[in-house]
Amino acid sequence: MGSAQPNHVDHFIVKDQTEAGPSSITPIKAKYRLTPAEVTSKINPTNKRRLSILFSFPLLFILAIPFWWYTTSIERLPLPVSRIEALSNLTVPTYRGRILFTADKDAFPTPPPGRATFETIEILKALGKIVEEGVDGIYERQRPKKNRNWDLIYEDQVDQDHPKPFRVHLRRYEYANTSFPLEPYVQPAETGLMTSGIEEGTLVIPVHPDQIGDRFLKQHYKIALINSILSLYPADPPTIPLRALKYSPNITLSFVLLNEDSSEGSYVRSWDIDTAVQDHFLPQLQPLKDIFNFTIESQILYHAPLTFDPKPTESHTINAFDNDNPQIEAAINAAKEGDEDLEEVAKQLIQVENEQAWLVEEEDMKIFVNSEKWSLDSGSTNNPVLRFLLFIPKEKHRPMRLSTENSAQSFLLPQFGSVHLLNPPPLIPNDNLEGTNEYETYHLNSDNLCGTFHLFTQHLYSLLALPKLYDSTKINLPPSLSQLLKEKSEIWQGISEWQINQILLSRLKENQEESIKTLIGINKLIKKIKEMKIGDKVRNNVLNAVENLEQMSDDKSPLENFILSRDSVNLANQAFFDPSMMGLLYFPDEHKFAIYTPLFAPIAVPLLLGLLKEFIAWKRRKSQSKVKQASTEEIEDNKRETIEPNDKQPSDWKSNEGDTHIINGKDNEVLLEPSIQNEGRVLRSRI
Repeated sequence: MGSAQPNHVDHFIVKDQTEAGPSSITPIKAKYRLTPAEVTSKINPTNKRRLSILFSFPLLFILAIPFWWYTTSIERLPLPVSRIEALSNLTVPTYRGRILFTADKDAFPTPPPGRATFETIEILKALGKIVEEGVDGIYERQRPKKNRNWDLIYEDQVDQDHPKPFRVHLRRYEYANTSFPLEPYVQPAETGLMTSGIEEGTLVIPVHPDQIGDRFLKQHYKIALINSILSLYPADPPTIPLRALKYSPNITLSFVLLNEDSSEGSYVRSWDIDTAVQDHFLPQLQPLKDIFNFTIESQILYHAPLTFDPKPTESHTINAFDNDNPQIEAAINAAKEGDEDLEEVAKQLIQVENEQAWLVEEEDMKIFVNSEKWSLDSGSTNNPVLRFLLFIPKEKHRPMRLSTENSAQSFLLPQFGSVHLLNPPPLIPNDNLEGTNEYETYHLNSDNLCGTFHLFTQHLYSLLALPKLYDSTKINLPPSLSQLLKEKSEIWQGISEWQINQILLSRLKENQEESIKTLIGINKLIKKIKEMKIGDKVRNNVLNAVENLEQMSDDKSPLENFILSRDSVNLANQAFFDPSMMGLLYFPDEHKFAIYTPLFAPIAVPLLLGLLKEFIAWKRRKSQSKVKQASTEEIEDNKRETIEPNDKQPSDWKSNEGDTHIINGKDNEVLLEPSIQNEGRVLRSRI
């Protein structure tokens, strides 16, 4: 069974031994052609070898799976999911401030003879208790209810271990207003030999010597103290408007002077930007050094065309002594003092004002900045930039004005910067505006830029959400006769520590909310995208961001909590925008199938077909084996039935190595053919 057939068949003739003596076998060679099945069996490998070849490929794939899994697996380190979810219940820490309450000895009336005399600190403690109770009553009536977040302390309660307290001082001041109510102010920086000795940033409640003896002075002190402290130290941090720039530790301030068209002449060739920035901006920026890191840059553009044409307006007449042009006002004031040259200048300026103007409509303000043709690129690529643009119209478009109700010459661009229009007068030879013979060119010194940068400073407050110090009903400018200031202005004074505290609280709240929002977003993102990578760097940034938020507490100062929130939002943003995470945001499973299918489909199809073919062949061989086994058993049964009835074998029965043949009669010849069995080669008769 299953043995290969020989290439030829030996034919034998067996003769009867009665005539030829002992039987002899004579082999006869005969040619035999191979059948197609025999040729196929010789060319093709055996079934065992063929199966070995087929299964070697899947086995190779199976052995390569660990290496493929290691090289293509995505690292997903665990994140503190429970701690991130708990951050949603985190509240803004409320630091309880300390306000040192002091006063001049002569700020209170002298008791009449026979009355008890009290120390100044005792009077202050009694007054401070009344103030605190008054503030608590105000907060108690508000809805939602608020709590006072500061305490008044006194000189005998100063602790060096605590941060420096705020200061409130009752001052007897001869330049104070002689009428009630009292006008509190914040002490500015003092220079010179004669100073008041009051620390800069102290909230001062001035009282005139003539008011000391007033019987209701105590009530006036109470009202002034409550109103001023509530204004400078609110219960809730100020909200940040949408026009303000989102917090960033590094900010670039770009000052750009734009000439609409210098080719037509009458343009500004230079400006004293260093002095203007130092006089107007540095006093406002230096106190913010713990919150912002500012970079200042400037440039001059000589060709900055507009994207629209200003609309001309009809000529008008203005009153020489009622106008908004600071140059005309300065020239008129000088003319009053007898300066004939400046009187002529004032007339020329008024004449220019009466001429036809070019109007910029409100809709045109939205497209005023021509980003395509104005080279406003900054040297800072990563930091947000606030641009302060000083636009000089060309001579044909002068004077150019904005279509506003208050005839303003500047406007604010939310989260971008501000624009100010400056219309130079005709050629006037003086120290401030210098001209040349061929073309009118101007140099803007610090005096010319004073009004412009005063407006830029106001816009800076709006763009950075800086709280204003002065309030007409609560906080006032220092007295007008004080030698501490040159002119009254709401922003002439640098930012005080009261304002710094409000900025810290508002930015602290903003950073905390932004950090929590980013961390929760990361948590949702990794849950949604199962194959997003989370490496050591991302995990460490997330852990540090969570730890910084958890470390914030009411015991820490606003500056300490602000630094923690600033670092937390920075780490959270670094984790969210990490390149390793962003790489798989837009790589779904469909892309993987598109990559692997062209690689494995050409190999997998022949393998599957080969396995299917071998399976069918195995089934066929198995069925044939069963049929052959059944036929063999049937033959054996027939042989047993033939042999069993005969008790004696015939005399002429011949046996040869387990095989039998019968020769009936003499001279009978039987043709035998070889047959290969497990016992060896035997002869089988073929009649």
